[in-house]
Amino acid sequence: MTTSDTWFLLVRYPDAGKTEVRRFDDSKVAAQAYSDAEAEQQHSTGRADVLLVGAPSLDVVKERYPSYFIDATSAQSKLAYLLSIMPPLPA
Repeated sequence: MTTSDTWFLLVRYPDAGKTEVRRFDDSKVAAQAYSDAEAEQQHSTGRADVLLVGAPSLDVVKERYPSYFIDATSAQSKLAYLLSIMPPLPA
């Protein structure tokens, strides 16, 4: 990371298959938002993963943390489809 990095707060909701992204230019504001998000998740009944990363762009974040941007329900549907069209293996 460099001083010119932008900060991205990622909050991934795996059960819903979505990720919220917030962008910050100030590291102190980003760190406070991260602390607030962590505290909120402590009191939440839903499952969420909170991550704060510095990177030059959101594209770099997506490249380095792809699991935060994969729609799990879509991936599961694609896998089920591929398995359904595969020919059976001979016994």
